[in-house]
Amino acid sequence: MVKYYSPSGAFSYGSILYFLLISITIFPLLGFIYAYCIWYIPFVYINFIITILFGFAIGYSIDKFVIGIGKVRNFWLSIIFGFIGSCIALYFHWLIWVDLVVNAGESYGTSRLGITVSNINYSQLLFLLSNPEILFSIISEITKTGTWSVGGSSSNSVNGTFLYIVWFIEFLIVLVVCLMTINKYRKPFCERENCWYKELKLKPFDYIVNDKKTVAKIEESNLEVLETISLQINPQRSHSIFILYTSRHNDCYLSIINKKAKRGKNEKMEFNTDHVVDYVAVNKEFKDRILGINK
Repeated sequence: MVKYYSPSGAFSYGSILYFLLISITIFPLLGFIYAYCIWYIPFVYINFIITILFGFAIGYSIDKFVIGIGKVRNFWLSIIFGFIGSCIALYFHWLIWVDLVVNAGESYGTSRLGITVSNINYSQLLFLLSNPEILFSIISEITKTGTWSVGGSSSNSVNGTFLYIVWFIEFLIVLVVCLMTINKYRKPFCERENCWYKELKLKPFDYIVNDKKTVAKIEESNLEVLETISLQINPQRSHSIFILYTSRHNDCYLSIINKKAKRGKNEKMEFNTDHVVDYVAVNKEFKDRILGINK
């Protein structure tokens, strides 16, 4: 019977403590950085990238500290952490951004491209933090007039329903990127040792044909599939990435990712990614043979 790793669904109660810790340390810092970047960078496309990076930073923090250190092997709990974490980080962003709006000063540049100088007032921040109903009432007032426009004309100010739609899209981007970044929960975890399997990413191997016959041999730990492969010394060519997950009990799981090379823009090499197998159990002999080739 083929054995692929499947998360147990268990978790440590310490993960909740780690989540609370990053909620009062990392998330406020990320919200602060994001708010200032959005305020002082007047380029929509750059702001879009910053929003993606914001979501990634939230997801990475949760994946690293809550899921990883907190030993979460539960899909739904990981999703809940990601959703609540995104909301908390965005709340701190809103808190700081609204205070920047309240304390807005002189504007420089043109109507098409300019910035408005502003800085937060810490006493106001604490007041808004302890009075969320006032924070949301200010946000409601902001939607009536907006703070930015399309095409550099005040008559094209983004406000009302359209502004709510923009903010909702922003929330979705942050949430989706955050959830896509959280993937530690699905990686092999040794329940006997109560720790994650040791992850070992090997040197690039020759490209492996991804077909049913090859996959079947890997699933059976059939050494024939390894007889014709060697290390790929040219990383610019098509190759395969082997990732081993090992424990002290000689249990081992293997993931293989194909990187198919192709010419992209400006003749630069690009790679299409194809997962051959993910977290399939292999025996000790198969593992040792792979490590022998990797020397």
